[in-house]
Amino acid sequence: MRCLRTTPRTWLLLLSLLGCSPVALSVTKSATIGLSAEVLPACSAGSTAPATLGQFGTLNFGTYFSLNTLVSATSSVGNGSLRINCLLNTPYRVLLSAGGSGNVAARRMTGPAAAQINYNLYTSAAYTTVWDNITGVTGTGTGADQYLQVFGRVPKQAAPTPGTYTDTITVTVSW
Repeated sequence: MRCLRTTPRTWLLLLSLLGCSPVALSVTKSATIGLSAEVLPACSAGSTAPATLGQFGTLNFGTYFSLNTLVSATSSVGNGSLRINCLLNTPYRVLLSAGGSGNVAARRMTGPAAAQINYNLYTSAAYTTVWDNITGVTGTGTGADQYLQVFGRVPKQAAPTPGTYTDTITVTVSW
């Protein structure tokens, strides 16, 4: 008795004679995959322009010959106002550092030969609450830009050395 040797070619020939194609014998299996996404509360702050990314601009008190009267300044967009953009209903807090003085109750700008000018930053035009690094200002995100104004005040003081006076404040946004 002679054994028939089977090869893939033999099977294809046999299937074609029976009118079957190899494709007809294929099996399909379907399955599902689960998907999920989580949106976390998030905020961004500062300028979105590439050249000034994350910055708030400068609150400028102006130019004076003397400081024998009180000087007040109010920020505006691009000039010291704080742009905050948090997702809808995300609570946030904005804190301002003490600057170079290390004391939020007694901020100072420094100028020529380390001369100093006293000033402070406030949460409103009433100038009653110092914007500090503990309590700060709180709000709730709207999903759009919100601009928080900063109110600055230089009290009456002895005439300082002529020159430009500056300080740098760190803005911290937490949510």
